[in-house]
Amino acid sequence: MLRKITRYAVAIAILTTMGLFMTGCDEDGNRTVADNPSSESGESGAAGQITVITREDGSGTRGAFVEIVDVTVEDNDNITMEAVVAPGTSVMMTNVAENPLAIGYASTGVALGDARISVLSIDGVAPTVENMLNGTYAIQRPFIIGYNTDAGLTDLAQDFVDFIFSAQGQAVVAGRNYVPVTPEGAPEYAPGGLTGRIVVNGSSSVYSLMQHLSEAYQALNPGVEIDVHGAGTGHGISAARDGLADIAMSSRDLRESELEFMSPLTIAIDGIAVIVHPDNPTTDLSLETVRNIFLGDVERWENTR
Repeated sequence: MLRKITRYAVAIAILTTMGLFMTGCDEDGNRTVADNPSSESGESGAAGQITVITREDGSGTRGAFVEIVDVTVEDNDNITMEAVVAPGTSVMMTNVAENPLAIGYASTGVALGDARISVLSIDGVAPTVENMLNGTYAIQRPFIIGYNTDAGLTDLAQDFVDFIFSAQGQAVVAGRNYVPVTPEGAPEYAPGGLTGRIVVNGSSSVYSLMQHLSEAYQALNPGVEIDVHGAGTGHGISAARDGLADIAMSSRDLRESELEFMSPLTIAIDGIAVIVHPDNPTTDLSLETVRNIFLGDVERWENTR
């Protein structure tokens, strides 16, 4: 459960030898914006107070990260209350890219293609497709689509799903730094000349891959319009349940309560990359150190070495 912190204001004093930075709060008191703090680093690694950046409560990526890295107390989300909350993948990437002392996490498919940040190895293992396939990279999760079990899929939505699992669709998956679920022997997709509109909603982490899949499908089916919205895993599942979306996107396994009305399909395997500012000389952390940083037990970069 995301814990709330009290709204506060920080006065900024401009000094000649150092700068302090101010963090704003949203209406619930969560820190959401971080200006660049001053950063110092040496040959042995980064130095300074760590700025922990996390996704919002209800994010599928946050849920998967907390579970896999075990940032919990009695099975409850226990990310430090001092963490800056980034409501969406793009906000996470921007916050880390603008803060030399920040650490965050994001889909490998997004992080590996963004030159504004650096991706860390975990226990000496980089988050590559190969290392996810062989299981040596620890922080990985499924990318899932789902649909309302009672309503089922329309013929058009089913055709799009068939494309996703085809040789062409899984080639898109592999080409975006994700692990295909059918890497060999996937059937070829043949367009049937269908027309109409499909609405997809859900995880902002799955959003980028879904956009690429949609574009590839629409190139073969010019009479089809696909609207993709990255409102978050929970929003997408609710939209599919309520008939507002044909397909939901989730960046975590569905919960038992969601499985009562949703039918899930895994379309790819994604790593969750631990990310820092490119000026940070850190290249590798242990999984235990990552856990302790996000619990708030390790607060300075000097203590990560």
